[in-house]
Amino acid sequence: MKRQPGNFSLRQAYWLLALAGALLAPCTAIAQPVAEGGSVAVTESFSARQFTQQAPGDLPEDAERVVVGSEFLNLYTGPGRGYVISNVVEYGEPLWLLKRRTDWVKVMTRRGKTGWAKIADLDEIFTAQGEPVAVPTPGIDDYREQNLRLGFAYGDFAGANSMGVSLGYRFTQNISAEVRAAQTIGAYSDSQTYQVAVVHQPFPQWRLSPYFLLGTGINITSPNATIVATEDRQDTAMLTGIGVTTYLSRRFALRAEVANHYLLTSRENNQEIVEWKLGFDVFM
Repeated sequence: MKRQPGNFSLRQAYWLLALAGALLAPCTAIAQPVAEGGSVAVTESFSARQFTQQAPGDLPEDAERVVVGSEFLNLYTGPGRGYVISNVVEYGEPLWLLKRRTDWVKVMTRRGKTGWAKIADLDEIFTAQGEPVAVPTPGIDDYREQNLRLGFAYGDFAGANSMGVSLGYRFTQNISAEVRAAQTIGAYSDSQTYQVAVVHQPFPQWRLSPYFLLGTGINITSPNATIVATEDRQDTAMLTGIGVTTYLSRRFALRAEVANHYLLTSRENNQEIVEWKLGFDVFM
């Protein structure tokens, strides 16, 4: 019996289905794995695999490599919103974290260009294995890393009003040095003190931390008498004291202090003055 033209046999239909399956098989094999939520994993994207082995030549040894998971990441010329955008890193590209300054992180791209990224914009970065990376945000405990501080104080200097300023530098966790200057205004005389002191902080990790100080300097006294002619007097001063510091934030701290000033005068008797003061420090 002759077959009518235009009709398909079961064997022809089977071969057509087998051919279609063979053509579609490679497309299924190259499909990317899907992460939770239906999105393609960052580290399995084409760009992440393409740039895996590429790294800048002058990369520091302690730099941490991550992969950008957001659509894009703006890099600025400096650590602040007032700086302009210098570069844009796209999704899936590698990035190396160099150092942190307050709310900003200095990074390097695969082409060796550096820039600053805001920590809030680094909420979608991953390791080469696809694990999320969290950059710690600045907190109150960052005061332990601050070495330079500027202080202001107001107090009582033997019954007179005293206003002072200090500049301190921390050499170790326990030892720091301060340069101090103060102006005292009294009813019968004014004075200026200039001192250098060593400060010992036995428990720097405490939020309410005591300290001890030992220093030396000069005290210049200017009498206010107008009837009898008087002369200014300059005396060497020895300083001992104790105080306590309480940290309000990573930038500010309150200080309360009591100090004993022992003036080595040219007269028969030396003079001892007790000073009470309250102030605050600004970490820089």
